[in-house]
Amino acid sequence: MKYGNFCNYGRTGINIGDYLQFITVSQLYERMGIPERDICYIGLRDVVHYRGEDLVLPINFSITDFVKDGRIAIPPQITPVFLAVQLSSVEHFPAKEAFLCDEYNKNYFLRHAPIGCRDEASYGYFTRNGIPAYINGCLTATFPKSNSLSGDSIVYVDAPKALLPWVPQNLLQEKALFATQQFRFSEDEIKDYRKIFDFIHSKYEFFRQNARLVVTSRLHVALPCTAFGIPVILARDSVDERFSFIEAYVPIYSREDYQSIDWSPKAPDIEPVKARLANLAISRIRAAKENMHVENGEDELFFTSMFETRKKREEYKDPHVAMHKNGYRFEEYALKNWLPKGTKPIKYALWGASHNNAHYWQNLIETKYPSAELVAVLDRYRKDELFGIPFETPDVLAEMPDVHVIVCAVSAVNDALALFARLSFEEERYCIVSDCFISETDIENRRLAAK
Repeated sequence: MKYGNFCNYGRTGINIGDYLQFITVSQLYERMGIPERDICYIGLRDVVHYRGEDLVLPINFSITDFVKDGRIAIPPQITPVFLAVQLSSVEHFPAKEAFLCDEYNKNYFLRHAPIGCRDEASYGYFTRNGIPAYINGCLTATFPKSNSLSGDSIVYVDAPKALLPWVPQNLLQEKALFATQQFRFSEDEIKDYRKIFDFIHSKYEFFRQNARLVVTSRLHVALPCTAFGIPVILARDSVDERFSFIEAYVPIYSREDYQSIDWSPKAPDIEPVKARLANLAISRIRAAKENMHVENGEDELFFTSMFETRKKREEYKDPHVAMHKNGYRFEEYALKNWLPKGTKPIKYALWGASHNNAHYWQNLIETKYPSAELVAVLDRYRKDELFGIPFETPDVLAEMPDVHVIVCAVSAVNDALALFARLSFEEERYCIVSDCFISETDIENRRLAAK
């Protein structure tokens, strides 16, 4: 039996924080002294079709890609080690309670229990259904601390634009750098996982070398930077249950909390915690490899207690709602720009819509504005169709002078704004319903306004 790890997500547009999960497993293998020749790399979306030699495979993210027709579809050649799983909430995934009540699924998880869960909500789903589990948090907390942090910049990494008015004047005068977690690679590039891993290492090395403070909405920026020893401000317009565990390490601010942010945070000392976290993961991987039972109850109880006794907020949004259903943004836009038009027919296009959110946006728009008509779906990379409408490149907007555009994807925002400027779009013709992030221009404009 070999050790397994993932090498890609099987898609070209990615949040590089997702790949950091794979790199975390690589680092665990390095600590274990596992040579590269004993590691088999497999694409995330290839798991259900895998028929190679036996593997022990650590899993520390959402399990939705391993589900087919409502059931776990991991083949018998793979022995999973569920270290930090998350039960994502997406429309094509079955109801979580029903999924775990399914006899096949429940027995599968019982065979591979205990289930390490990334967040408290996932832990609750498993334990309520009689499946032994513990809260593990995210394994990117195990990244090594930097011994020589000398950064002199405020680094904004996909920091929410709604945060901008609350950035203190003294921070506006400091050196600012900007980064994103959203990247797109070619089909050929994602076939070479070593190059992708090296690229991602370079991005996190950028934080390590340059940041004296990181301001971000991204979990897989906030936690590894905390592990490096860099002070972090984690802010999101909507806080969903996937993020709940991180409050045991650093605060997370929602839009309602922006006025009370501590802009001079200190990086917490998590060295004892990360060592124990890594040792627990390694112990479980080794036990699965040798088909042995190892008693880790004390560590599992320690982490569950640590995360459960954190300071909690009153409410966490459902992940699917937080990621895909920001309807208030459209409603604010439509009240200002569509409602005055009365019953005049409105033609609109969706840019960057996915199967997870397309029906939501169409239903929301056409329920409130029955005369609205979807006439185009736009994406630079997709070649299929949505609602029977073929995807087209956004450049066709030059030939659609009366079409309003709803931008649904974070990865499309910068491209969309550049195209709207080039086509001299008036603001009433487009609405960005996905998250928007602070840019260099935003900070510069605030500096000028303060003079």
